[in-house]
Order: sequence, then C-alpha cells, then structure tokens
Amino acid sequence: MRRTIVALSALALAGGCDPGDFGAALDKAPVQYISAPSGFGSNVGRTLLALPPPQDRPTVAARLLFAGTDTASLAWADFDGDGKAHVQSASGDDLRALIEPSDQSQGGITSAAWLNGPGAAGTILLGMPNLGSGAPAGRIAFLNLGADTSVNVALQQASLQPGASTDGPAGTQPRGHFGLAVARGQVTQTTNDETNDEAIVVSDNGVSVLSITNGLLASTTCTGALATPLDRHRSLAVGNFLDDADGVHRQEIAVGLPVKGGTGKVFILRYGINPASPSSPPGLFCAGTVNFPDQGGIPAVGGYGTALAAVDDLNGDGLAELVVGAPPDRAYLFYSPFDGSPKYTRFTKVRVVTVSGVTMADPNTPDSASEFGQRVALVDIDGDGSKELAVTALQADVGGTPKAGQVLVYRLPGAPVEVKTPIAVVYDSNPIANTGFFGIGLADLEFDSSRVCPNHKDGGQQDKHVLVVGDDLGIFAFFRFAGIADPTTAITRDDPRCFAQ
Repeated sequence: MRRTIVALSALALAGGCDPGDFGAALDKAPVQYISAPSGFGSNVGRTLLALPPPQDRPTVAARLLFAGTDTASLAWADFDGDGKAHVQSASGDDLRALIEPSDQSQGGITSAAWLNGPGAAGTILLGMPNLGSGAPAGRIAFLNLGADTSVNVALQQASLQPGASTDGPAGTQPRGHFGLAVARGQVTQTTNDETNDEAIVVSDNGVSVLSITNGLLASTTCTGALATPLDRHRSLAVGNFLDDADGVHRQEIAVGLPVKGGTGKVFILRYGINPASPSSPPGLFCAGTVNFPDQGGIPAVGGYGTALAAVDDLNGDGLAELVVGAPPDRAYLFYSPFDGSPKYTRFTKVRVVTVSGVTMADPNTPDSASEFGQRVALVDIDGDGSKELAVTALQADVGGTPKAGQVLVYRLPGAPVEVKTPIAVVYDSNPIANTGFFGIGLADLEFDSSRVCPNHKDGGQQDKHVLVVGDDLGIFAFFRFAGIADPTTAITRDDPRCFAQ
C-alpha cells in the first residue's frame, strides 16, 4: 500500500531562524515509498544500507539496499532519472548459498555495512546472528558488489562463524549470535589505507575485527557475557574517538550494550598494546567506557546504548564525538575527550500537548512512552553542508494512532546544551497504514545529482543527502526539495532531484 507522508517543521530553528520556509520545503519534497518484494516477511525497513550507484547505469543517482530480518532475502532500490525507485531482488540461489539448509528457516539479515575492498566495486558485509542450531552461533557473509547491476555471492568467508578457537594473537573468537551488529572500520591499520576496510562484528559476549582476505585479525570478550531482551540490539560506531597513543592513526570501536549494569553501557575498544598488559602483543582491548550520565530517567530495564553514531569533530580537538540513543526519552551527544566524565548535550523527547487547537511541546514532561532513541543517524537534511541528527521515537503517537512512530531531526551543537526542540518531525500521516513502527531503520542516502542533472554546477559539490526511514512494511525516502544552504530562503525549484541551485 502506498502511503502519504507529511514532514513538518517543529517550533523554532536553532539560532532564531524562522522554521516556516524549512517546513514548507519539506512538505513539498517528494517522498518515495518502496514496497518490499514478496517473501520478505516483517521488519522490511530495519536493515538499510546506502550503496554507491552502479557504474554501468549512469542515470542511477543513488542505490539503497534493504534486507529481510525474518528470512534470507535481499533487495535494492535504484533511484533513477525519472525520480522513481526501481526495486530488484537478489538471486534466491545466491542467498541460499550463505545459509546451510538446516538454518534457512531461523532468521535473516539484521545488519549490513559497506566495505571498500580491492577494486572499485567493494563488498557488502551482512550479519545473520540468529542462524545455527540450539543457541544460535550466528554468521556473517561477504557479498561482492560488481561494477554492473548484479550482486553476487563471494564464497570466501560466506559461512564464517565463531565455531572454534583460532591460533595466534587473536585468541578465541566470541561465541553466540555472531553478527548482532556489523560495521566498517580501520582498527588494526592506519586509516589512510582506504582500499582495505575491516569488518567489525559484535556477538553475545564480544567484538571481532576481520579482513575480507585474511579472516580474523583480533577479538575481545572484555564487554562480558550479556543476555539481551529480544527487542534490544547491540549497537556499533567506529571513529577516531581517542588520542593516537602510539602515533599510529587508527580508529576505535564504540559498542553499546543497552541493558548492561541495569541502565546500559557504552565501551570504547582500541587495538594496540594494552596498558594493563604491556608485555603482551597488540590486540583489541577495552580502553574506556562512556557511562550513562544522568542519575534518573531511565528504568532498570536499560536502554542507554541502544543506538550509536560517530560524529565528525565538533569541538575542535580533532577527535570524533559520539551520539548515544537512550530510550525511552533521551539521546546524548558526547564530546571528546572521553575521560570518564565527558561533556554532553542531551536531546530529550518531550510530551506534546494540545492547547486551543494548537499543538505545542510541554518542556517539563519527558515523553517516556515514545521509545525515543531507538535509532539514530546523521544526514544533511537541509543542505547546509553540516549533518543533522535524526532520532527515532519508535512508539510515538501520530494523530489518533498510538505507537505509530516518528523521526525527529535536530541540530548538532558544538558545545553542551539541553535540546528539547527539533527542527523537523517526519512521520506517516496515513491513519490506516501508519502502525508499522515508523523509524525502525534509518539511513543517509548519498544522492549523486550530477547523474540526474548533468548541466547543473554547484562548485563541484554534486553529492547530496537524503533521509531514508524504514518501517515494518516498507521504506520511505525523503528527498530534500533543493540544495540551498539557507533554509529560510524561498524554494521554487521544479525538479527536487536537481539539488544544485
């Protein structure tokens, strides 16, 4: 079923800008609704991954991969010059090659990441944590993405799982639900080698770093065993969060465990010589934690660390910042350095009340029923060159529909502040169909407007960004109406896919 989407500005923009024009621009922006092919089951929009457009189709401006979490199903949507999303499914035979016959009814693909590899095409990393008999061992897979429109299985490592001990400094791989979360990174090598990304993989009791060609590079169980409720998911973010102690510029891993210790914890993992064991060879170890900073507000069932995102340096120290989702009603932006008591901005989802027919926010009442913070993502929604923060309130009420879900968009401040007012709120306005957990997936879709509008010039900055929101039944792509930097400027462009003025 195709749905109608409304995108509304909310109250005042940061810095005193009038949100009216920005809200109107979003209202006019075309919104693509993508239905999943048959056989996907539910949770269609949970696993989303933006991919580079194929080289052999010059009119494709963006490509979005989505996967089934209930079954081994995979598809991608190409956004072409006609403004429509063309959906193709991966071969069933290819996907069945990833999963042993005895496991094929046990689960699908719950996480995905894009890896640069040898050659221009790259590789897709897939996490399938619910595979395996008994207590699922889990599995990851690498899929080669060729320069053409096809997606083919890369049989090397296709059935990789942590079933046994490994020799060498990596030690024993963590076991159980291998592939709960996956990400790309350069953790054991210098970050200037952009053709050789590493795969970061989370399991029940640890984190592993793997190479497409060399297999397991390092692993740690320093996060400890953790039994997680079914509606919680470990989260990952990769960035240069810590000073380069040994002079080698590597990335670190942030991993969120949302019920650890009652409220949840976030660990920062580093590769190198562990100061606690200076005579040991280099390995992956826990270098610190980013703990829940508030004394109250989150129930004992946890939530802090449900979602993570690395942010480019905001405070000028050259290190990445970290966004932490903390449902039911908060998200945090932590500023480096992470020294045990980092400074932070808190985003609080407040309850919306109606007074005399006008909807406004109650600044004193947290919305503890909305599950705000379940997903976070960064996307330049207004075209000013800086990323905004999109946060899912997965069970926020929409109109007369309870728990329909919303996505709220916020500015990212460069210094700590309390933020209760978003610059925009997006949701599904269809009162019949908006019961599908809007915001269960978020993605930043990079859109190469030069492929659609080759005659437009904007100083060489042709790549723009689109917010993609998934729900239980489908996927929504919100196209910005134009790539102007000032959201208060009137927007009149006829073709919203041509982002340049």
